Amino acid sequence: MVQLAVIGAGAMGGAIVRGVLAAGLYAAEDIVVAESSPQRTVARAQELGVTPATTGAVAAAEIVVFAVKPYAVEAVLREWRSQLHAKAVISVAAGVTLARLQAAGGESVPLVRAMPNTPVAVGAGMTALAGGERADAEALALAETLFRTLGRVAVVEETALEALGALSGAGPGYAFVILDALADAGVRIGLPRELAIEAAAQTLFGAAKMQLESGEHPAVLRDRVTSPGGTTIAGLHALERGGLRAALLDGVCACHARARELAQDE
Repeated sequence: MVQLAVIGAGAMGGAIVRGVLAAGLYAAEDIVVAESSPQRTVARAQELGVTPATTGAVAAAEIVVFAVKPYAVEAVLREWRSQLHAKAVISVAAGVTLARLQAAGGESVPLVRAMPNTPVAVGAGMTALAGGERADAEALALAETLFRTLGRVAVVEETALEALGALSGAGPGYAFVILDALADAGVRIGLPRELAIEAAAQTLFGAAKMQLESGEHPAVLRDRVTSPGGTTIAGLHALERGGLRAALLDGVCACHARARELAQDE
């Protein structure tokens, strides 16, 4: 029985499939994927270890995820419209509103917008969900179960999705830059590159895990590793002087502003 159909198995669609398989939510035979052509569909299905989608398979799926580019999602929804009998139809296309998705997919379709980030592929994603008018409690529960196996989930109003996209959706990009910079710093003070990258990555992972598990404010946790007159406060002083905090604030705000521009253009 087909449980999950993913239309558009590129970076995000593929990450969702890999994450679901790794978490054991569905078996490989319960997942189908579709791409822009039969040849691409077969190749991507083989690469992911799942089944190429057929019209009948998508029509029988419990959940259908549309992971195509924002500019194409409405056309693709119209293409598959007659096959959307799922209990939940999820779009991960940034900037495309529920109203537009509903118009393209059909008035009766239980649509949910999702804003995941790429760490869903390793079970450490952050996903925001917003349900459309036709999305009942079951549809939202199915979407939440799907993405909760891939990390953390927040169910929000649609108006919050773009802001979360600028923070957590684009956030891995910011984190990779910070990680790379920390690794460069390690090399600068004499560490081998491989060790510097490992140490930087594990440090960021550990700090994030501490905050999530403790629920404490980041400033409280920071204070615990900042001794008066010590080495950490000297490093923090240099980072503040260099504008790290302001640069991160500016980056998230710029991303949010650009997302709103793109939405208006669409």
